[in-house]
Amino acid sequence: MTYVGTAGKLKQRIIQHLIRRDSSVTTGTSAASLNPYYVTNLIWWEHPDFEVTERLKAAELIAFEVLNPVLRSRGAVNRSASELISDKTFYEKFKDIFKGNPNGNISFSSLSDAFERINKLEERIQKLETLLKKLSK
Repeated sequence: MTYVGTAGKLKQRIIQHLIRRDSSVTTGTSAASLNPYYVTNLIWWEHPDFEVTERLKAAELIAFEVLNPVLRSRGAVNRSASELISDKTFYEKFKDIFKGNPNGNISFSSLSDAFERINKLEERIQKLETLLKKLSK
């Protein structure tokens, strides 16, 4: 599942979604929601144009088209942002950016990954214990 949203301060937004869990997409106040336990990857793009709100909002609209997320931020789109995406140069520039590699990427282990690793460790411990018993005889 993909979620696209914007953030003035990425670290604060990640804390809101994944640690405090008090955003609309994590509290269930949206039609669809994000369960932080199942988040395994976080990617993001940075660009100097994102410093200007209208450009950030317009870029977000283009990201919706390119990435086709299941979840989208619910922020209002102003007229300036809507007009900006009709600028072919702007549109193509950000379409190419979102089709390319993100600026950042973090991977998280899922709960099922953790259980799998625990099971493998338990198997290894059991083999070691069996070997120790044989060696002590």
